[in-house]
Amino acid sequence: MSNECNVKDRFFQRLCSGAVSCLLLGCSAVPMSPGTVLAQGGDGSSDPEPAAGSTVSPAEATGRAGQSLMDSQLMFELMIAELAGRRGQLDVAMAGYLRAAQHTDDPRVSERATALALYGQQWAEAEKASRRWQTLEPQSQQASDMLAQSLLQQGKTDEAVSLYRELIAAADDPDQQIRQLHGVLQNAGDEEQALVVMEAMQEVLPDNASVSLALARIRLAGNDLDGARTAAQEALRLDGGSNESLLLNAQLMLSAGEPDEAFAAIESALTDNPNRLMLRLGYARLLLEAGHFDAVGDQLDALYESSGDSPDTLFTISMMALDARRMERAKTYLTSLLETGEYPDEANFYLARISDQQQDHEAAIAFYDAVGAGELLVPAQMRVAELLGLSGDVEAGRARLRALAIEVPDEDQQIQFLSAESRMLQNAGQAAEAVSVLTTGLERYPDDADLLYSRALAADAAGDKSLLESDLEALIAAEPDNAHALNALGYHFADANIELERAEELLVKANRLLPDDPAIMDSLGWLRYRQGRFSEAIELLESAYQLFPDPEIAAHLGEVLWLNGNEQEARSFVDKALASSPGDDRLLQVRKKYIE
Repeated sequence: MSNECNVKDRFFQRLCSGAVSCLLLGCSAVPMSPGTVLAQGGDGSSDPEPAAGSTVSPAEATGRAGQSLMDSQLMFELMIAELAGRRGQLDVAMAGYLRAAQHTDDPRVSERATALALYGQQWAEAEKASRRWQTLEPQSQQASDMLAQSLLQQGKTDEAVSLYRELIAAADDPDQQIRQLHGVLQNAGDEEQALVVMEAMQEVLPDNASVSLALARIRLAGNDLDGARTAAQEALRLDGGSNESLLLNAQLMLSAGEPDEAFAAIESALTDNPNRLMLRLGYARLLLEAGHFDAVGDQLDALYESSGDSPDTLFTISMMALDARRMERAKTYLTSLLETGEYPDEANFYLARISDQQQDHEAAIAFYDAVGAGELLVPAQMRVAELLGLSGDVEAGRARLRALAIEVPDEDQQIQFLSAESRMLQNAGQAAEAVSVLTTGLERYPDDADLLYSRALAADAAGDKSLLESDLEALIAAEPDNAHALNALGYHFADANIELERAEELLVKANRLLPDDPAIMDSLGWLRYRQGRFSEAIELLESAYQLFPDPEIAAHLGEVLWLNGNEQEARSFVDKALASSPGDDRLLQVRKKYIE
């Protein structure tokens, strides 16, 4: 045979192992099987010349010509599929590989066609390609696995179960196979199907902890808490040393309101072996979810001591410390993370956040400025600009934002920069200039709801009530279910003690849309006060303050309590609120007007 086949073979190897490997879900190149169309003449040498005096019959010559035509057609289809894949046209690439799979006995083509069809969620095509692959390579467990996946996605559960029974029974590592199957079932998103499949696997492996654990998770996803707990306890019985079983049992006991029992088994396991870092990390997460922040800190410290300066561990425990509001611990972990040289942007950004919260603006700016190019750069620089404004250098802050706007031309970011500039100006008492900035922004982005809402608030601060109302009315007309706009306009009417019927309509709707929003609850409580419905007002304002202890809500509640005759309660409440926010003008005004 001529060198043409060797050239084709080398081309096909490039398809399988080069650029296409990324396209095709990381499937590795498979050595060519002897006897396939593309694998003949494997060493790259020329075919031997026919023996002297030999002849080629007309039939044989015709057969060779036909084979050459078939090979050319196959190579054409593969080239078209490859080019389509490189251009991101996965449907075209998949169709090309599917056609090519019918023209060759090389199983690699069917494998690639299957992978593309699964990636594109073309389940019927994936089934067709994987059946072809299975026919060409009957012993391939991967072919059977992909066929089973395509069957599951089409609701052909019985056929899929039959295949999975065979795969599990033949698996060298049944636990790994079960974990992979559970992932497939999660992606399929059919809880009833998942339960049927995993219960069938339990028949194959009746005493397997991984099966019981998977069943527990499937039942938990289906909100069958009792069933999940029974399965999780069975998994723990079968493998008491499993981190996953211990943690899932604890999670389920927490859900059942049994925190002491939930944590006892984990604490015992950690006492026996303090170096079980993954178990300790999972335990810390559970403590965090349960709100046991002091206990979280103890576990994080243990992880910090055992981390060996692992950047991944340091980053993880830093984020958990922040979630647990353990700022000094987080600062220690982040400082150590910064010293490793890994995650420098994240370390600097969150160290800046801590300094920012602690009112150390100089340190915060230094850390924010150390954040490099990446997704955290823009929020870091925006906050630097705001801090410059808060420190009194408004023009430096504005200059920082405008320089950032030149570097980052993205429209969404441009809108954020304008909003940040307006907030900076309002904080500096320049509300009219803030309105001007937002008006210029609306000329560039006339349909942007955020800019319209921001201008309404800036107009309120500038005393332009007409612009406040017209902007909010326009926003509500465009977005009738914008709860924040409904709340802002409703509160404006309630606070001014005008158009209370319209305020009722707006605020009741806003509360229905966001029933647990403390700002909306505060507005509705203030409206009830204006309407003389004091009991309802106090109930709403107390609920809002519990959710968000803001001094403005406290001022409203203190005033309503006093006017309702609860003078001693009002005095005590306002004094406590002032202890937390000693310089708040609204609280001081309430105290001066009613209490002093």
